[in-house]
Amino acid sequence: MSISNRVVWPLAAAGLLVLSSVGYAQDKQQFREKAKAAEAQLRALGEPKDRCSIGGYVAAGAVVSRTFTASGLMPGDRLLTVNRLDVAGKPGEDVIALLRSIDPSAVVPISLERAGKPLNIEVACSNARQATEALLAGLNLASRGKFDECFTAFSQPSEFGTQGAALKADCASLSRNASKHNVPELRVEAMRMQIEDAHWIVSGRAEVIERLRANEGWITEHLGAARFTELVAATRAWPNGEDLYDTSTPDWALFRRNAETALRARLIDPDSARIDWPYGFLRGSWRPFLSKRIDGYWSCGSINARNRMGGYTGSTSFVVVLDPNGRVQYSDVGTSKDVDIVTSQCSNAVKLLPPAPAALVATNNDRPTSAPSLADELKKLVDLKNSGALSDTEFQTAKQRLLGTSGH
Repeated sequence: MSISNRVVWPLAAAGLLVLSSVGYAQDKQQFREKAKAAEAQLRALGEPKDRCSIGGYVAAGAVVSRTFTASGLMPGDRLLTVNRLDVAGKPGEDVIALLRSIDPSAVVPISLERAGKPLNIEVACSNARQATEALLAGLNLASRGKFDECFTAFSQPSEFGTQGAALKADCASLSRNASKHNVPELRVEAMRMQIEDAHWIVSGRAEVIERLRANEGWITEHLGAARFTELVAATRAWPNGEDLYDTSTPDWALFRRNAETALRARLIDPDSARIDWPYGFLRGSWRPFLSKRIDGYWSCGSINARNRMGGYTGSTSFVVVLDPNGRVQYSDVGTSKDVDIVTSQCSNAVKLLPPAPAALVATNNDRPTSAPSLADELKKLVDLKNSGALSDTEFQTAKQRLLGTSGH
C-alpha cells in the first residue's frame, strides 16, 4: 500500500512562472519523469536564453501573483498591455512568449489595473538566463534521481518563487538525507506560499483547497493539528473567498451512504452489517495491493456481518475510495484470516486520517436497532438455501444453531 498526492508539473520559466498544480511527490519514478518532461518543455521553447524578465510571476488572466525585484509591479496587478501589445486576460504562457522576444536590457512600457484603477508604468528588464539555467539544472538533477543535489540547487538564492519552494520540498522528501532537511516545515512553507498566491488568483483557489485537504493527514501527523489549522485560517484572508474551505467541504453523509451501499453489496447478508467509522476521509490516493493508485477521498473503518451459516464473522477492516462527488471508485473488505492484506494496509494508513466528522460518527443510527424476529431469520436462511448460497447440510446446521439446538 502506498499513499500519495498527485503530482502535476507546471510549464515554468525563471523570472516569470505560471502558477499551476504542484503536488508533493511520494513516488520517485513519477517525480523523475515529471522533472524530465518539465526540463524538455523549457528547452523546446528555447530556454535558457538572454531575454527580458519583468520581475514578477504571472498566472492565468495575466495576473501578477508574486514579485521578486524592484520592478514596479505588485502582487494583484492585472496586466493589460506589455510593450504596447495586448495581454489582458491571457494565459501566463502568452506573456512569457512575448518576453522571449524582448532584449534583457530593454525598458518595457506596461499598462495595468491595480486595485481597480488603470496605471501606466515602465519596467526595466533583467536577464532571465541565470535563473532559468538554475531552474533547468535543478530539474535535471531531479530527473536523474539526484535528490540531495536537487535540494541543494533549489536552496540557493534565486527567483524560483512558489514553484521552487514546492520543488525544494519534493527533492528533500525523496533525498537520502530527508531527516536532516526538515521536510514538514518545507512542505508547510510551500503550501503557505500557494495560499498567498491564490489571494490574487481566484481560478486557482479550488485547486489549492484540494491540495490543502490532501496534506491534512501528513501535516497533522508531523507538525500537529494547530499547524494545519493555521493554513486553513490563511485561506480565510482571500477576498470574496473567506468561507471557500468550509463551503467546499464534501457531503460526508453522502459519502457514508454511498460507501456503505458499496460495502454491503460485497456481503452475503447485507442487512446484518455493523459498520463503524472511527476516521474521516482524506484527499489523496490509495494503492491496493499489487495494483495502481486510485485518486480520491479514502478512509478505513471496521465492518462485521453474518456469514453463510448465520454467524457473525468478527470485525475486520474495510477501505473505500470516492471521487469528489461522492461516487465510489474502489472498495474492499478484509478476510478475518491470518493473512489479511486490507487490515494490514489500513493499520499502517490510519495514522494519516483525520477524526471522523459527525456525519460518520453516528454509524448505523439511521438503521433499525431492534433484533430481527425468529421468523425473519428463518426466512433469510430459506432464501439463502433457495438461491444456492447454502447447501442442504449448511442450511440444516444454520437452522439448528438459530433454534438453539445442537444438531445431535
